[in-house]
Amino acid sequence: MKIRQGPEFKDVQKPAYELLRDQFGYVYQSAKSLEAERSNISDVILTKRLTESLKAINPGLSDNGVRQAIDVLRQPLAKSLIEANEVSHNLISRWVTVDEFENGKPVGRSVRFIDFDNPENNEFLVTDEFVVKGPKHTRRMDLVIFVNGIPIVIAECKQPGDSHGITKAVHDLQAYQDVENGVVRLFHTAFLLLALKKHDAQYGTVNTPLNRYAQWKTIYPLSKVELEKQLGYKPTKQDQLIAGMLSKDNLLDLLRNFVVFDRQGGKVIKKVARYQQFEAVNRVIDRVTNPNSKEPRNERGGIVWHTQGSGKSLTMLWLCLKLRRQKHLDNPTLLIVTDRRDLDRQITETFLNCGFDNPIRASRVAHLRKLLTGPQGQTVMTTVQKFRDEVDIQKGSQHPVLSKSDNIFVLIDEAHRSEYGRFHAHMRRSLPNACLFGFTGTPIPRTTMVFGSYIHKYTMPKSVEDGATVPILYEARMPELAIWGKKIDPIFDAQFSELTPDQRERLKKQEVTERKLSMAADRISKIAYDIADHYRSNFEPDGFKAQVATCSQEAAAAYYHELSKYFPERVAVLISGTQDKGSELNDLKDKFADEETIIDSFKKDGVDRLAMIIVVDKYLTGFDAPVERVLYLDKPLKEHNLLQAIARVNRPMPEKDKTWGLIVDYWGVAGFLDNALEVFSEDLQVSDALCKRDNDSAYETLKQRKTDVFALFKDGLTRDEIEPWILALDKEDIRAIFLARYREFYKALEQLLPDDRALTFLGDFAWLRRVRKEMLNFYQDEEDTELPDCSAKVRELINQHVRAEDVTVLLEPVDVLDANFGQEVDKLHSSRAKASRMEHAVKRTITIKMHEDPAFYESLQDRLEGIIEDWKAKRIDDVAEFQLLSSLRDDLVSGQQQSAESVGLEPGPYAIYGLLNQHLGEEPDNNDEKLKDLATVVFETLESEAVIDWTTKDDVQREMKRKVKRQLRLADCPADKIDELTTVVMDLARVRLG
Repeated sequence: MKIRQGPEFKDVQKPAYELLRDQFGYVYQSAKSLEAERSNISDVILTKRLTESLKAINPGLSDNGVRQAIDVLRQPLAKSLIEANEVSHNLISRWVTVDEFENGKPVGRSVRFIDFDNPENNEFLVTDEFVVKGPKHTRRMDLVIFVNGIPIVIAECKQPGDSHGITKAVHDLQAYQDVENGVVRLFHTAFLLLALKKHDAQYGTVNTPLNRYAQWKTIYPLSKVELEKQLGYKPTKQDQLIAGMLSKDNLLDLLRNFVVFDRQGGKVIKKVARYQQFEAVNRVIDRVTNPNSKEPRNERGGIVWHTQGSGKSLTMLWLCLKLRRQKHLDNPTLLIVTDRRDLDRQITETFLNCGFDNPIRASRVAHLRKLLTGPQGQTVMTTVQKFRDEVDIQKGSQHPVLSKSDNIFVLIDEAHRSEYGRFHAHMRRSLPNACLFGFTGTPIPRTTMVFGSYIHKYTMPKSVEDGATVPILYEARMPELAIWGKKIDPIFDAQFSELTPDQRERLKKQEVTERKLSMAADRISKIAYDIADHYRSNFEPDGFKAQVATCSQEAAAAYYHELSKYFPERVAVLISGTQDKGSELNDLKDKFADEETIIDSFKKDGVDRLAMIIVVDKYLTGFDAPVERVLYLDKPLKEHNLLQAIARVNRPMPEKDKTWGLIVDYWGVAGFLDNALEVFSEDLQVSDALCKRDNDSAYETLKQRKTDVFALFKDGLTRDEIEPWILALDKEDIRAIFLARYREFYKALEQLLPDDRALTFLGDFAWLRRVRKEMLNFYQDEEDTELPDCSAKVRELINQHVRAEDVTVLLEPVDVLDANFGQEVDKLHSSRAKASRMEHAVKRTITIKMHEDPAFYESLQDRLEGIIEDWKAKRIDDVAEFQLLSSLRDDLVSGQQQSAESVGLEPGPYAIYGLLNQHLGEEPDNNDEKLKDLATVVFETLESEAVIDWTTKDDVQREMKRKVKRQLRLADCPADKIDELTTVVMDLARVRLG
């Protein structure tokens, strides 16, 4: 059990529940006081409280109806945790139908678990140190929040000073969700999972990987000033998350309106809104529903600017969901508008994959008009072009009015585009009283704000700061071939130097254009060679992909032929073709006609299948592929098109450790980014959109990162022997600092490569990489498998440039119970290293095997702690400590078997005998023979009941517990110890017989 007076409890856990209790109206009760409300510690629902809440929220509900509702929630029909969680979420956020009788006739009744419309009608309870029993282990949760007796939020707390606290907390939460070794039933109804450490606090949900946990940075509708005034002190990040996510109104709002289960590639991923999505949606809702507003509803629209890659489609989905649930809006019609068919299909699929009810995709103009003149309450997806029909244009007629209702809400994706300027008037005429909201990934020009003012902004710097996107670096290559930023004459004269001046002048007047110059075969050949070399050096080894943007279909075709020389069968060109039937462009279009399959392959397959795509305009916007890390740009782009194109590379891909994206400019567009941003507003600077890839600065950073990590080791250590390097990392906090600094050194190295200056650091990095590997083996630390120790690109360069050192491997990853473990330890030279290696290996094994025989392994743990304490107090030296630890290791290997045989028992009954001895050994009427007989009878009883999958069958477990209790009573076990003994015996049975 954790020491409640430590910093983890005092600075994190206790302030968290006190804040909820004192500032946000929660009830606090200790877990001990809740034990009477649970039938056993496997029970995770507080049934009595849920029963009372169900009756209060659903007046007239019968006792049978209550039982039906609780049974459905307690045992969801599902094969996996995520399925069970989805079923439970749908029940909790909506309702369950139970069978009731009215006037003697059976009727179905909808029963709500939570009153979302009146948060104060629900009970919000927080408890700490909540113990839950799983199939094999009993786990203790730091904090659990119950709403109406249902566990909704689970928090794991770590010390404020632990630099790896969040990582450890998330790993604990992930372990608790393990089907065999965790307490998976607690997570069936879990909505939020929190990792808290006072000055950092992050949230995730069921199955969220570590790299997707995030901070919560809004306390909407409060301001930070208001919260500080309310608390009387400056809020910590933990306070901010609690106030922003767990205030009663916000918790229920998030639970009901901001969760989706997204189906992607056969997998179900649970997603909870990010803070900017939550605040944007609620600001829109507040504007629409404000009872004090004097504006008519059709003038309450506005713009939501959320930078590319920050989840705009889901923001629109959650807004639609919440608009639909506004009672006084009376089932509004929702119209989602895009300007391209592929985006229309994409956003429709997002809504369908996330379980949104019945979105209808308008197939043509007539279908759209039929839908909008039909009944209220539909969700319609369409393109803006369907608001103007060719027949209407030819007749010179105006667009017909389709509906005068003010209960229509139009959500317009990519609202900055010029297409909306052309069709906006038609849309406004057809739906004169509708409320229009523009969603954009780039800022709207000040001169064309036809949708109203900004409602919410989430800019590029904020997105990068939050990890929603990665920084975009910029690199200008081959400037002598750039088109913009150069005078035309020198380029033209160089291209046609064989002509006389008069001939060049006449040709220039007739032929010279930027596009024709860019199409010069020699120019494209040189750039294609540079692209191939650059891509192979920087991105191909790590499996990242590239996009090449060209100025015309002809240029795309030329690049395809050139790049195919370097990447045969691994390049695709996506163009629309031409009306010229004999054109090669049509052949290329036909070859890559199945664009959907090609894009799917680009996103999912390896670079050995498809490494890069070549495009003109399509897929420079509205295209989300995290695996794309570089955009090679050889075309003129301005304003929105430029901002959107560069955002193709800003999607994070944590599993590949993508920390930045790159724009390689062959045209010269970056010099015009100032002009692009000036058009919009004062919100953006050039540095917000692009950072020049500055190798000089990166080199200085790399030198500093190397200094930082080597500062952890004393001067004079040579690389002839690795053992002193490992011993320098004997403290856990020093190892955490080493791993963090190693990571920063690697990131700085990876960013500078393949610059020649970075090559001189490869030897240092290769050595530290080896130190890291040996350290993890030596101290039995768990490796963070979510991030690689280095990229394939760096490994390849190490192999090329670093001579293999003739140093013997210090330790192989051999288990302490392995017969060869002693030989591995003998490889170490110093007594300190041998003792330290033995200590960490024994400690880890005892922890892992504790549940197999708690009494036996607890006795070994006590011996281990005594040995360590004697060494720290200098009562024994390194040699003596190693000898004592070796003896302890011998008992660890064979002691349990030998101990069992020494008292005439098999290992199974012996493990139960140890528990009985712990709990009953001091009872006056109990002798050793009596306890051995009782242990044998209890184990045989359990063994006879242990049918296949018994650990998942409640009825079998109940019968087992009944029989165990009966045997304990027959043996005259004290009544006040029977329940506790039954619990620990059943825990052991799950391990031994499960």
